Amino acid sequence: MTNKQEFLVEGIVSDIAKWLMEERSMTLQTALGTIYNSQFFEKLQNPDTGLCSESSAYNYDLLVSEIENGKIVQMEI
Repeated sequence: MTNKQEFLVEGIVSDIAKWLMEERSMTLQTALGTIYNSQFFEKLQNPDTGLCSESSAYNYDLLVSEIENGKIVQMEI
């Protein structure tokens, strides 16, 4: 992963942690643990998925999908 991609991932993780704390009443430690221990985070770190180029909101929805369904489920539009 390039420095730019690492920077993007860090920003996405920061946004998602904030939203988990606000919307799901998680502590910072729980929010970060949820992110870092998820299948979603593995995919976010893989440059081939392109997820680091997607918005934080899009990525948050993927993580919430994993939390609620036990796996990542992309909803069709």
